[in-house]
Amino acid sequence: MDPTLWLGITAGLMHVVAFALYNKQMLRGTSIPNAATWTLWTFLTVLNVSSYAVMSGDLVKSILPAASSIACIGTFLFSLYKGKLSRMDKWDGFALAIGLVLGFVWWWYHSAICANLILQLSVAISFVPTYRGVWKNPATEKAFPWYLWSFAYVLSIIVVVLRWQGQYVDLVYPVNCLILHAVVGLLTTRKTA
Repeated sequence: MDPTLWLGITAGLMHVVAFALYNKQMLRGTSIPNAATWTLWTFLTVLNVSSYAVMSGDLVKSILPAASSIACIGTFLFSLYKGKLSRMDKWDGFALAIGLVLGFVWWWYHSAICANLILQLSVAISFVPTYRGVWKNPATEKAFPWYLWSFAYVLSIIVVVLRWQGQYVDLVYPVNCLILHAVVGLLTTRKTA
C-alpha cells in the first residue's frame, strides 16, 4: 500500500484523537472553547475541505482536512449542546464578522485556488479570538491537543511533498494551520505575571 496513504490516514486519525482529547478537557472545564473561533471554524471548515480537495485534486492530501472538518463540526455542536462556549466580546464579534465576510468572498471566485487562499486568511483571522483569550489567561486551553493538531499538519505537509505535483498552493493550508495551532500551544505554556 502507498505509504503516503498511511501518512494521510495517520494525520487524520491524529486530528480525531486531538478533538476527542479536547472534548474531554472541555467537559472537565480545563479547556474553554472560544465562541467566535469555533463558530467560524464550523462554517469555514466545510468550505476549506471542499476547495482544498478540488484545488489539490488529490484525495490522499484531503484526508486530514476531511477528518478535521467532521471532528470540528462535531466538537462545535457538542460544545454548544453542553453550553461550554465562552461568551463573545465585541472584538470576538468583530473577528467573527470579518471571517464570515471573507468566507463568503470565495463564492465570487470560480477558482478553487483563489477560494482556498482566501479561506486561509479567514482561518487565520478566526484564531485571533482564541489567541486573545489564551494571552489573557493561558489556563483557558491545554497545550497537548494543539500540539497534536500541529504534528498532524506536519504529517500532512510530508504527504503533500511526497505527492508533489508542482503546486506550491497545496502547501499553504497545512503550513498555515501548523503555525496557527502551534501558536495556541505555545501561548498555553506562557506564564502570566
